[in-house]
Amino acid sequence: MCGIAGNVAGIVQDKAGTLASISHRGPDAQGELQDDNVWLAHTRLSILDLSEAGAQPMTSACGRWIVVFNGELYNHLELREEILSHNSHLDFRGHSDTETLIEYVAAFGVAQTLNKLNGMFGLALWDKEAKCLWLARDPYGIKPVYYASRAESLYFASELKAIKAMGIDLVPRKSGLSSFLTVGYLPSPYTLFEGINRLPAGHFLRWSEGKTTVTPYIRPSNYRLHHSNEEATRLYQVRLQEAVERQLLSDVPVGVLLSGGIDSALVASMAREAGRKLTGFTVGFKRGVDDCEIDDAAETAAILGLEHRMVRVDPEGLWSNMKAIVSSLEEPISSPSALPLWDLVKLARSEVTVVLTGQGSDELWGGYRRYQMDLLRAHIPDFVLSKMSFLNKGAHFKRTPLWVTRALSSFGLTDQNERFLSAYSLFSKRWRTDLLGEDNPFEAREQVEYWLDWLEGEHLHSSEQMMRIDTKMQLADDFLIYGDKISMAVALEMRVPMLDIELSSWVDSLPLQQKVQLRKTKILHKKMAEQYLPSRIVHRKKKGFQVPIQAWCRSIWKERCEQLLFRKGAPLLQFLNPSSLKRFWEEIQVTRADRSRQLFSVLMLALWLEWLDELQ
Repeated sequence: MCGIAGNVAGIVQDKAGTLASISHRGPDAQGELQDDNVWLAHTRLSILDLSEAGAQPMTSACGRWIVVFNGELYNHLELREEILSHNSHLDFRGHSDTETLIEYVAAFGVAQTLNKLNGMFGLALWDKEAKCLWLARDPYGIKPVYYASRAESLYFASELKAIKAMGIDLVPRKSGLSSFLTVGYLPSPYTLFEGINRLPAGHFLRWSEGKTTVTPYIRPSNYRLHHSNEEATRLYQVRLQEAVERQLLSDVPVGVLLSGGIDSALVASMAREAGRKLTGFTVGFKRGVDDCEIDDAAETAAILGLEHRMVRVDPEGLWSNMKAIVSSLEEPISSPSALPLWDLVKLARSEVTVVLTGQGSDELWGGYRRYQMDLLRAHIPDFVLSKMSFLNKGAHFKRTPLWVTRALSSFGLTDQNERFLSAYSLFSKRWRTDLLGEDNPFEAREQVEYWLDWLEGEHLHSSEQMMRIDTKMQLADDFLIYGDKISMAVALEMRVPMLDIELSSWVDSLPLQQKVQLRKTKILHKKMAEQYLPSRIVHRKKKGFQVPIQAWCRSIWKERCEQLLFRKGAPLLQFLNPSSLKRFWEEIQVTRADRSRQLFSVLMLALWLEWLDELQ
């Protein structure tokens, strides 16, 4: 795992500063290369081939191509065999996946290469012959790539601080706040910065003669498998085992982030099957919080015979870390679980350089309530749905949980784009209008429509469409981005076996009823897990590390939050209506419903704006 940055046809203000700004992503080495009007920079975290043969920027043997690469290719050994079949005289200098990548591009071209890669990556390729620059982000967006076009020049980097160091100002974009308050993040290609974009998952950017185009290289899977539950379970076991074994490939120590749930436990089980007993790392609370996962994770570790390390967090420690977390994230988020992740990755990095996680299975296997609510909606007659617009009022009930609010507000909507947006909504339309003065989440609406069109999915149930969209939007631009930023802040590589390309493509091809039904979620996933884990673990109630933000904002954090949000000159008051914000805060103090995600998004927005002020 590494950091990349660069520019074509422009002036880089501070090259040394650019490299320094992403040095935490790659503390083992730095490299840069100037070729004609292109500057490429790289900071290296050595995972495969620790020798100088893996150093970057790297040039192909033929001399035509130069690459800077952030990520891992899990099928690079198979790709090497294809390269040697094409050119038996090629003499590889080392065994890094970067060298495999650049030589595959030299042999077969960029387009064919991108469709063959099984891994996570953000990369830049310079074609010296055609004078063309390519950027690409992996199919699930595990690794971010930011870019900014200025006149005929293009700047790009793994992180926004590097974009700034190259001379591009980070100016907040108020018009993006409606989408942020709608879905809790900004979907690619948008960010909350003026003139700075994020490459969407599964897309490449091509720059040539001052012009850029952004194009998807991934295609939706319309193939449908027809296996019995028993046969599908058996095949899933084989494919997940293969995926985990691929992602164990490393020349440095590997561990696992072990929660109390099924997904990380299953990954650890598969690793054990492959002969690797990984150390498990878990984060929990010190006291007074029901959703602590340490005991559950310890039970799993004991059953699997794993070494187990744990760290406990408390509200004081989490508050003291928030500014550093915001600085690492660079963009506001709405997921409170990012806070304890900060302590967890530090614990893991003290012993290993790579960790496996169980992330991604909820989107693939239908683990969220909204998929079941959409299935429920499909059973309601149209004439009843047409009269259900009154349920939108449920969004204003002070006792209504957020997931119920979303379902109620979406049931009566006939436009699919608007219905999906409502199902995702963090704040209701009323609250967004009150806080912002207007409501136009055009970025979120546009991207839901874009991915629906990409799916070409008339044969897909709307619940399945929602699942596929979630892998390209919320998973890519929220969960995986904060996972990348926080883990790479301590130079820890976080791998996601559930999103192995071969595995996930196979899961996508299964019928919906083998994944989720009205009363069941992750059906075959759990059925297969019972072969490795006790039923009490497989069917244990999901906790998801719920951080009690709302409870703390009523008690130990209350005065600090009020100072952050309402003090004279607070940057947030220039972006949100002060009286509406005050009313929201007062409601938080009395409501019986848990509004922790909404509250956390406002706190993150306030801290992010302060960070930007300090950065200027």
